[in-house]
Amino acid sequence: MKTLVAFLCLSFAVLLFSPGEAWSLPRCPGSDANNTWTNCFGNDTAPNGDKYLGEWKDGKHHGQGTSDYANGDKYVGGYRNDKYHGQGIYTFASGSKYVGEYRRGKRRGQGTYTHANGDKYVGEYRNDKYQGQGTSTYANGDKYVGEYRRGKRRGQGTYTHANGDKYVGEFRDDKYHGQGTLTLDDGRVLAGIWRNNEFQYARKDPKIEERRKAERETKRLKQEQIAREKREEKRRQADKEKVIAAASGTGFVVSNSGHIVTNNHVIDGCQEVKVHTDGDVYKAKILRRDTVNDLAVIKANFKPSRVLAISGEDVEELMPIVVAGFPFGTWFSSSIKFTRGIVSSLSGIGDNYSRMQIDAALQPGNSGGPIIDENGNVVGVAVAKLGLKVALEEFGAIPEGTNFGIKSTVVRSFLKANGVKLRKPSNDEISRTELVEQTKGATLFLTCWMTYAQIKEQRTEKVMFKDLQ
Repeated sequence: MKTLVAFLCLSFAVLLFSPGEAWSLPRCPGSDANNTWTNCFGNDTAPNGDKYLGEWKDGKHHGQGTSDYANGDKYVGGYRNDKYHGQGIYTFASGSKYVGEYRRGKRRGQGTYTHANGDKYVGEYRNDKYQGQGTSTYANGDKYVGEYRRGKRRGQGTYTHANGDKYVGEFRDDKYHGQGTLTLDDGRVLAGIWRNNEFQYARKDPKIEERRKAERETKRLKQEQIAREKREEKRRQADKEKVIAAASGTGFVVSNSGHIVTNNHVIDGCQEVKVHTDGDVYKAKILRRDTVNDLAVIKANFKPSRVLAISGEDVEELMPIVVAGFPFGTWFSSSIKFTRGIVSSLSGIGDNYSRMQIDAALQPGNSGGPIIDENGNVVGVAVAKLGLKVALEEFGAIPEGTNFGIKSTVVRSFLKANGVKLRKPSNDEISRTELVEQTKGATLFLTCWMTYAQIKEQRTEKVMFKDLQ
């Protein structure tokens, strides 16, 4: 390496001080045609004050040359396509100096770097950094011989301190790290595992190794526990946000466009409302609500097989009626259920004349179902039954046949006000079979879908059901 440096210095000295004799190539013509100079030598000064003297090719620094920079730095050596390439010497204004190989403008290969403070490195380079085998001697008297990676001591090496201490072993990020032996100047030896310059334990001590192993296992188990808890919390959170079938009710088709009437309380608070018909499931859009009368109209993208007509006449006491619906959801079965009865009263609780009292059996899940007359017309919408708990508290007796519906006149006014085109009611009495078939085709099972959090918050009295997820 000393011979190489001496040779380079001598060659570049000749180049610098005797340009007319050193250059084998002819001088470049002119002084301002740098973009065309090729196979010649010449000098050029950049606008920032940087100067170049040397060989050119295709308008670029190519071959041997010298660059004097405005900041005081200087380079003497090989060029290729305007970049340092080959052997070169770079002297910094700070006093530092590099002698060695370049590739595509960066220090790569063998080289020597002498720092202004007296530190010196001799060895391999890559991308301007110490990389590979190298030797560093420091101004304080320390010395390192070994491997480098990305400019730092890493891998196997030997570090000799000025005070006589000597470390032989593994390095990482300029520190003792891994297996290594430190021999102190007083004769003591620390041989074993090192972490960030700190001695951990002797590699031959089985008790310490066993303890370390147990500590590692404990740490691993703790990390696994934390990971499990995080996964469980994530799952619980996902469950809270998961939309599930929470409740059910009944609805019926009132237009050829697929408009469906039900109770407002059936769809209230639902994240999604689904319509079940002929084995298919459709998502329904809530169009309008009447919270006072407990009515709602929804619509699904399906073609209804049947449509029920809504009576425009007032109901009469003792009028025979049939109620259709899906009581208790799917707990008993998924088929439609019918009950028969009469109109018991022309008003509901508290003399509410928008409602009527009927004696046909109603159960949770019947809500929103049609109340049909003998002509197959809808005369009301099933809405509620008088609860046993309320009746016992208020009257001290269990009610029998005390159920309620919303009158068809109220339903008809609600739908017309919202632009629903209704079918004309029939005045002709129909057979029982015909009434059943017509009602079956137009009466639908509705499901209300909520998150677990919504269900817990609302504690709704809607019918819970299974096997729909």
